[in-house]
Amino acid sequence: MSQQKKNNPHQGHRDRMRERVVSQGIENMPEHEVLEFLLYPLIPLKDTNPIAHDLIERFGSLENVLDASPKVLLEVKNMTRNAALYLSAFPQIVKRYNLQKLGAKPLLDTVAHAVEYLQRLFLGDKEESIYMLILSAKGTLLSSCKVGVGTLSSCQLNTREFILRTADSQGNCIMIAHNHPSGSHLPSFDDCEFTRWLISLAEVLGIALIDHIIIAADGYYSFRENDMLSDYAGAFKVYMDNAKAADKYAMKVRKFTDKK
Repeated sequence: MSQQKKNNPHQGHRDRMRERVVSQGIENMPEHEVLEFLLYPLIPLKDTNPIAHDLIERFGSLENVLDASPKVLLEVKNMTRNAALYLSAFPQIVKRYNLQKLGAKPLLDTVAHAVEYLQRLFLGDKEESIYMLILSAKGTLLSSCKVGVGTLSSCQLNTREFILRTADSQGNCIMIAHNHPSGSHLPSFDDCEFTRWLISLAEVLGIALIDHIIIAADGYYSFRENDMLSDYAGAFKVYMDNAKAADKYAMKVRKFTDKK
């Protein structure tokens, strides 16, 4: 018995902390105590209280600690590789938990349902990214995949991945979503032009783009909800009609010049 207590003089403190968690939960605990508790199984033979204090002092908040990379976390005194890997993976574990609570194939048949799913999907993301959601005719989510990654303020679609995923899908329609980690939910000019181009591309691929949703800390923006998609519908047809007209004009010009 005592060998374990000799190696770990803080055993009694840990037992009291666990009792508090069982009886009171962790929602009202100070941030450093939450971290201290999380570190118990990861650093079993050291006092994790000073480590937790150092983490909060270094990063400023529990959120910032969990968002830090393992490499940066390891710069804190007495942190271990195992603990750093676990803490940095924790937000992804929470995200997966929150998404699974909606079911394996959630119904995204309304903008509200889609936003609820997307807010969980983008939870904690610090960089801008683009997701493509493939849906059945009734709005059931068949699959989702990331088709673009970027920085804090910009992102670029992987066109090849988008085309391959669309061609390979069994869905009837797709939805595109991206986040604005540090900005407003309102679309930029580039977002509007990107949506116009996406609709054209979807028309070429023979699948309907039913919405493009932007998720931000201050809310969301749905192109469908704001009647923007109807303005862009048929963009590819207009382009092709203009291209055909231009070709006909070019042919007439060539005939006229040839005669001369």
